[in-house]
Amino acid sequence: MRWEALFADLEAEFGAEAAREQNSEIQEFVRIERARQSLMQRLARHVGTRIDVQLLGAERIGGRLAGIGKDWLMLQHGGSEELIPVQAVAWWAALEAGSAPEPGERRVRFSQALRVLVRDRARVSVGGIDGQLLASGTLDQVGQDFLEVALHARDEFRRPGALLGRTVIPFAALARVRREG
Repeated sequence: MRWEALFADLEAEFGAEAAREQNSEIQEFVRIERARQSLMQRLARHVGTRIDVQLLGAERIGGRLAGIGKDWLMLQHGGSEELIPVQAVAWWAALEAGSAPEPGERRVRFSQALRVLVRDRARVSVGGIDGQLLASGTLDQVGQDFLEVALHARDEFRRPGALLGRTVIPFAALARVRREG
């Protein structure tokens, strides 16, 4: 009888040790997976949820994370859309935990997303990383590392007689491009 109790006690100790080892291995696996995660992969978990984004230059924007690309994110709030290059993000926060992102690599770059606005002849306002408004008008051209905005009055369409000039802005100076509705 005493032998049976001793063997049962030893079995319980072995079982507990095996469970501790398995738990330790799982924790290590989770740490390794988290270490491999990029900022954009982390952000992808929150597509469709509300987040707050602090931009370089102190501008803070909150809204629904509508999409992400290779190097940008898009927020929707109050009828406008904000395209934000990831290098202009100081931090972001989410109230919701997020979910598993869709598998696959994000391939659309910031310049490609901006070209959709050129095609649509969208009226935009461009904010800089210093927190200042850099330009407001119609997005005319997007190059590899710059954009060009045709300046005109807010209540005017982009027509030759309404143009006040053009502004060329390097991507390095951009914090956000707001599509105005």
